[in-house]
Amino acid sequence: MSVNLRYGPLRDIVETIILALIVFLLAREAIQNFQVEGSSMERTLTDAEFVLVNKLAYEEVNLGPFDVLVPGRSNGDFLFDGPSRGDVIVFRSPFDETRDFVKRVIGVPGDVVEVRDRTVFVNGMGLAEDDYITAPPNYSAQPVTVPPEHYYVLGDNRNASQDSHIFGPIHEDSLVGKVVFRWFPLDKIGGGLSRDLVDAEGVKE
Repeated sequence: MSVNLRYGPLRDIVETIILALIVFLLAREAIQNFQVEGSSMERTLTDAEFVLVNKLAYEEVNLGPFDVLVPGRSNGDFLFDGPSRGDVIVFRSPFDETRDFVKRVIGVPGDVVEVRDRTVFVNGMGLAEDDYITAPPNYSAQPVTVPPEHYYVLGDNRNASQDSHIFGPIHEDSLVGKVVFRWFPLDKIGGGLSRDLVDAEGVKE
């Protein structure tokens, strides 16, 4: 007895399973589940919360001389926009590459970042952050010009975070992706975790 897979319900089942497997594998490449550890991103994210990370957001594709032919390719090798100020991102720890950190992007390549007088300054503009940080920073950090292919990141819990004020700007090769959605706990489900960085008058940096 033979089974004909060209027609019939068995072939439909096999095709459905294969298609579902392909979709699952593609989704795993694009989206990563991430559990927050610690308090460094309070008030935005707290310990044991789960978020989804868009791994394609900062995907790098080097098109060489053909970069100029693609509209909007003004951000180096990033396929899309690349990290922006205010993005909440996941990246590999500079201390242990088997661990991931979650922080907020404060400075992009070329920016000058400084911390003084309990305020974070970007290109001389003091940031108004009371609506998302736990408390103003109680430390100072000398002005740093963010090098090419690097990003200055800080935890929203300014005084309980290992971040760029300790280990300096991070290299783009360590980026995992952009946090786009919190799915647990259910009473805090939603997106909108990234913020525009503005001064006291609401002027955007």
